[in-house]
Amino acid sequence: MLSTLPEREPTEGNLVELLPSSPEQFLLLQDDIMAAKKSIHMEFFIFDADFAGNVIRTALRLKALDGVEVQFIAEDFTTRADFVDRMKKSGVSVKHHPFLPLRPRNHQKYVLVDGTVGYTGGMNVARDYFCDWDDMVVRLRGPVVEKMEKAFAKMWARRHGKPSAYETKVAEPYEGGVIVQSVDEDPKEKDHLSLKAYIWALEHARHYFYAKTPYFKPPKEFADALVNAALRGVDVRIVIPEHKDSPAAVVVPFERVYFDDLVKAGVHILLRTDQFDHAKLMVVDDYLSAVGSINLDVLSMVSNYESNLFFYDCGVAAQVKQFIVDDLENCYELTPEMIADYPAWQRNFKWFFRGLGKVF
Repeated sequence: MLSTLPEREPTEGNLVELLPSSPEQFLLLQDDIMAAKKSIHMEFFIFDADFAGNVIRTALRLKALDGVEVQFIAEDFTTRADFVDRMKKSGVSVKHHPFLPLRPRNHQKYVLVDGTVGYTGGMNVARDYFCDWDDMVVRLRGPVVEKMEKAFAKMWARRHGKPSAYETKVAEPYEGGVIVQSVDEDPKEKDHLSLKAYIWALEHARHYFYAKTPYFKPPKEFADALVNAALRGVDVRIVIPEHKDSPAAVVVPFERVYFDDLVKAGVHILLRTDQFDHAKLMVVDDYLSAVGSINLDVLSMVSNYESNLFFYDCGVAAQVKQFIVDDLENCYELTPEMIADYPAWQRNFKWFFRGLGKVF
């Protein structure tokens, strides 16, 4: 189903490393960038001019001065002009995906080095994502990196960037490697592949469906699939951080309007009380899992450019499941009584918040 559009075919023989946020993860990313010989292609939603951003920017400038092709995309409202100008002066090719009202956001996250090493996941380049919050990225080697390169090249072409001087060759599969499918979401294609895949997983789940998301404003068809799976006896658990990076007064009401129907149907909504968790994870029945940039909300699943990875491997599924299960001790489960204590205006104006949630 996910292969109906070009360049989303699954690939075999990939090496997969799931990397939770940590200083060590940040150092590994720096090492991979500094090891580049030919090309670095990087795309982020947020690239801050803080300590983390300055370290990565310095690495990119050094590699560009050393003759490495460096192509970089970010949404321009998060990066200062002088911060970007210094990159350009060092030879980094920079393109902006400007934020405009009613225009799809570019929420994709990629780091691609020499066409052989690839990163994607929830992270952006800012201190929060490596030091202060919890998040998850995936480091990959193998044939899937070529698919990720082509996804980056499409966005680069949309921003009128000069094509790469290097043709990415398909890597030889690693013995014992994993089947991985890289799915880049293009809202203009109207296929909403990851949304369809998550619904498919819920419809075919026999035992459990676990997911972790920082933001929860699901499209109606996805919310319906959650309800139907729970009513069928599937153990459905959604982990959401109680503490937000955005103002709670703005974000929380949009999430709360979904909880009542889901909890009544038997969906387990678990609020994480620890530090903010920005990871986007899904796993079903020990065989299928996903990690990427997609939140379980309308913007990510329908409106944004996104990057997602699907893993057809029991070992990776076990790791993703363990990351979620280990976190349950930091969570409390919502009950109907807790939901009944929400302010009446949040419980009685569901239509308003659900409608507005499709825009914000």
